[in-house]
Amino acid sequence: MYSWALITGDTPTTTDALSFRQSLGCFPSGVCLVSTVTEGGKREGMTINSFSSVSLDPPLILWSIRNDARSADAFIGSRHFIVSVLAASQRELAQHFARSAPDKFSLWENEFDAGLGGCPRLRHSAATFECATYSRHAEGDHTILLGRVDRHIRRPVAAIILHQGQMGSLWDLAQSAAEPR
Repeated sequence: MYSWALITGDTPTTTDALSFRQSLGCFPSGVCLVSTVTEGGKREGMTINSFSSVSLDPPLILWSIRNDARSADAFIGSRHFIVSVLAASQRELAQHFARSAPDKFSLWENEFDAGLGGCPRLRHSAATFECATYSRHAEGDHTILLGRVDRHIRRPVAAIILHQGQMGSLWDLAQSAAEPR
């Protein structure tokens, strides 16, 4: 058996939540918006970076949500959801949907139309995956949601990525890393 450790310089340390999160931040990931609609018609949306492909046949994707997130019940109980891979030009939208608010869509009303299952579908993202909920798996403090992709679209634009807590295009983040500190 082994234990997880964070290497800082030459000294390994045991993993606490903050240092584990910082280590995870070393892996660049895409930034997405996930959206759904409750049976009562309330739209929910949040910025995520926990998105991955699972299978081509059937076409499956996954993402995860913290169980104590304000909108967790809506997403975990949903029959449909949409994952939009955000374009580099959608940084402000990503930041807006990363914050808690009772109605995140009101400021961005013109950016959405109705997608599969009535879920809010973001226009002009780098890619969009409209999904039927395939399965749910409670793991640790998150629930993993698998979606069967029923419709998808992609556009020839740069996506926004997250690396070490910074959001931007690959070019922006590379330039930032190259600047002297």
